[in-house]
Amino acid sequence: MPEPQLLDTAAASGSFDAVVLDIQHGSYDERSVLDAVRTLGRWPVDVLARIPSADPDRIGWLLDAGVRGLIVAMCGSAGEAEQIVRAVRYAPAGTRSYGVFRVANGEPFEAADDVVVLPMIESAGGLADVEAIVAVDGVDGVFIGPSDLGLALGHGVGQNRTEPPMVAAFDTIREAAHRAGKRCGIFAVSTAYAAECAAAGYDLVVPWFDSPAITASVAAAHLP
Repeated sequence: MPEPQLLDTAAASGSFDAVVLDIQHGSYDERSVLDAVRTLGRWPVDVLARIPSADPDRIGWLLDAGVRGLIVAMCGSAGEAEQIVRAVRYAPAGTRSYGVFRVANGEPFEAADDVVVLPMIESAGGLADVEAIVAVDGVDGVFIGPSDLGLALGHGVGQNRTEPPMVAAFDTIREAAHRAGKRCGIFAVSTAYAAECAAAGYDLVVPWFDSPAITASVAAAHLP
């Protein structure tokens, strides 16, 4: 939710190392992204954005706005992962346009090399090509999308997956990332499941979503 007070509350809690702005399924626009980055800039958290594709214009704008990492949905191949990296880097290593938006705020040219790049593995193609995806130079790790990968594998949508075929697919992705010296992240919708994921060796775990958390809290507040 693009609500600065909610972001401020989450960051002030001290519970999180990073906050993910959901540009793919959330209701963020350019104005609310800028407001979010400025709000979160007061706190010791990194700002990541989940985006629907490797659109170079969108990636360049988000990085200019101050986003420090990208979780890019539906990465189906090593070639697509390479496109993401090129969109993040300046020439000659990439295609990102160099402007004064963030430079005016003191961001050095070399900061592009520090952007965290996390393609999402959530399709049959991405699962099949995961070894090549994590081998791409400039990819820092991968993020698992439980619902879309469940759809792709014929197990439907859902979070906090425990079905054996889904767990096996998740293990394949995590182990491929670790063999390549990269990180593996996953979304969770409860702190209990998030703790299980952390114990299982996931390096990045999203343990709290504003919308389902608020929905659950509202439901719990119902008086008979």
